[in-house]
Amino acid sequence: MITPVELRDEYDNPTTRLDYGTTAPRRRIRGFLQPGDSTTQAEPGRQAVTGQWFAFTHDPIHARERVEHGGRVFLVDGEPERWEPRPGRVHYEARLICVEG
Repeated sequence: MITPVELRDEYDNPTTRLDYGTTAPRRRIRGFLQPGDSTTQAEPGRQAVTGQWFAFTHDPIHARERVEHGGRVFLVDGEPERWEPRPGRVHYEARLICVEG
């Protein structure tokens, strides 16, 4: 998991830009990734493939975080859901998007 760092302007004010680079904190979590569907968008000089995945974990996932797995970086699509089943453990489910190309 990559938690972004909020960038500040030249006057030390917070901005809306987020940094996911090497200075952003990373944490390891255990979970399950399940592939969903994918679409191909043809653009001049580029053929992007957008894949949808699902993540299931017992560790909290937040909407602004990104998931690194298998050499890919996945964006969290929307707010992850928290499930509290009565006879089980709390778990989180998130939709992920990966764009390549």
